Amino acid sequence: MPTLTLECAVRSAPGPRRTHNEDAVFASPRMIAVADGVGGHAAGEVASRAVIDALAHLEKCRLQAPLPDALEAAVARGNDAIAFIAECRPPASGMSTTLTAVALEADYTVANIGDSRAYLYRDGRLVALTRDDSYVQALVDAGHLTAEAARAHPQRNVVLAALDGAAERRPTISRHAARPGDRLLLCSDGLTDVVSEDEVRAALEIAARDRCADRLIALARDAGGRDDLTVVVADVAARPGPDSIWA
Repeated sequence: MPTLTLECAVRSAPGPRRTHNEDAVFASPRMIAVADGVGGHAAGEVASRAVIDALAHLEKCRLQAPLPDALEAAVARGNDAIAFIAECRPPASGMSTTLTAVALEADYTVANIGDSRAYLYRDGRLVALTRDDSYVQALVDAGHLTAEAARAHPQRNVVLAALDGAAERRPTISRHAARPGDRLLLCSDGLTDVVSEDEVRAALEIAARDRCADRLIALARDAGGRDDLTVVVADVAARPGPDSIWA
């Protein structure tokens, strides 16, 4: 049985007039992740880097548990690191981050908390693999707001869950079938706050990953996006070998 692997293009940049980028990103042949330090909180870039570092460590380890359990445990270690740093550095107290991660085995294991997103583009269809933990998503779910109106809502950046070091923080873990030819998109809300899903779908039709990633960045900037912005465009390919590239 062939091994599935990820071939990635990554773009990440601070918003216009910002001095630093609070997003953090990781991409490898078997895992991709985007974390967005929550705006308005102290040291958001420290929180996002802490959880991404925990996932990068997992990627280098031999698994001691099924992949979904291992991924959830790695996120918990990242959350614990946020708590430790905040305790040691009082100016960083209150920092937090969103996280969206996809680990590839025979299928996709997705971990999500906050409002960064993961999408699957397959056979011309765009499917969200995550659900935002946000105030406006709650309004949409309750039928009080349309998805289009949510993008312009003044409280669209209010997240209801994030990794902030609190012991009870847990990501939503889901699994989805994977197959060669799929394209994944992970992004911070700097993209989805200003670019519609129809525009995202059209950009994902661009065959070349690098051109696709550049187009997504350009769409956000042309729409007036001012937030930090990160995208990972990952194509799923098959190669000869065992049925998993996880040790």
